[in-house]
Amino acid sequence: MIKIVDNFFNEKDLISIQDFALNKAYYTPKFFPNTTEKNKKNFYGNHWSFSNDEDLKKLFIKQAELKFKLKINSIKESGIDQRNLDHFKPHVDNAKVNILIMLKGPTAVSNGTVFYHGVLHDCVLDIHVGFKENRSILFPSNWVHSQHASNVPNLKRYTATLFIDNYEDLV
Repeated sequence: MIKIVDNFFNEKDLISIQDFALNKAYYTPKFFPNTTEKNKKNFYGNHWSFSNDEDLKKLFIKQAELKFKLKINSIKESGIDQRNLDHFKPHVDNAKVNILIMLKGPTAVSNGTVFYHGVLHDCVLDIHVGFKENRSILFPSNWVHSQHASNVPNLKRYTATLFIDNYEDLV
């Protein structure tokens, strides 16, 4: 089950969040969990945590509940990510569902999110969702997924993710 919603935020909130993501957030390097080597292969991207700003976290949760018609009971460490899209990084996450919000970057097929069929180390590209600012995607966290790799040098994108542990459907 993948659900895609465009126009996640109203225009005023989106502009404010984009400004924050590009000019005010203090990012720290993040590597995949259980990684022993801190190298390019294991580098997830730069991350800013919602635990640094409860009001911003509440805004993202409120919009997610409104747009996807659910009640979020608990989330894991979530936040805003800045990534260079130089290679695919297939992975699964440790939550029940993810909501990925595309904040800033060029609209393109080559910087979206891809989903795979199969298990993590033996998977085939199956579904692709192109990048569009203010688009959000809800999907099961245990689906193998990745940012799309691009051959455009130094292509970056900004996304936010809510890793949801417990929720209720309201439909």
